[in-house]
Amino acid sequence: MISNRRLNLGTIALLTLIMLSCTASSFAQVSQPGNDTLKGKLLYEDNFSTSKGGLWGASIDANFSRYYQNGSYEMAVNPINSWRSVSVGKDYRDIVLEVEATEKAGQTDNVYGVIVRRVDWNNYYNFLISGDGYYKVAKLQNNSWSAAGWNKSSAIKTGKATNMIRVVCNGDTFSFYVNDMLLQNYTDSSFSSGQIGLTAGTNYALGSVTIDFDDIKIWEIKK
Repeated sequence: MISNRRLNLGTIALLTLIMLSCTASSFAQVSQPGNDTLKGKLLYEDNFSTSKGGLWGASIDANFSRYYQNGSYEMAVNPINSWRSVSVGKDYRDIVLEVEATEKAGQTDNVYGVIVRRVDWNNYYNFLISGDGYYKVAKLQNNSWSAAGWNKSSAIKTGKATNMIRVVCNGDTFSFYVNDMLLQNYTDSSFSSGQIGLTAGTNYALGSVTIDFDDIKIWEIKK
């Protein structure tokens, strides 16, 4: 009797463990950030393999350079505490934006990321990460930055690594991801549409920074 009871309890425990495991797996699959359920029609993509027909252009000077280089779009910033951005294309409203960003050279105490809904250079949203593992969501309105601090996230690969950046713009709601992990949801109705863009920059650490962007894609939100 004791042996049978132990066997039954062991069997029950095993079955319970299997059920919990299956439930957890199902939940993880459903709640996995960065799934493709929102992606509709592909509106734009560029793998930066060539500048022919590209939208991003190029320029080189002592402070800021941007150009197509070895299958990516390279942005290099030299002055201390200096952010530089470039924006292209038509106005987008409800989209999923993805781009790969790689710290190629320079200080890890840097900034890089994407711009969405740029009305002009005085009005837009900016999602930024850094090579030392921080992120921030900032809004520039009427040439004045909203109060927004830096937050640390283990989802961000530090140093000379590649991070996948994703921004979901859906009406007044925004979701910001790095490497398929949701870092922040944000609600704001200031800008209903605008251009997309890329940002690279330095902070107060001495030294320049070079960021490579690659495989940028934009999908419309599936309705």
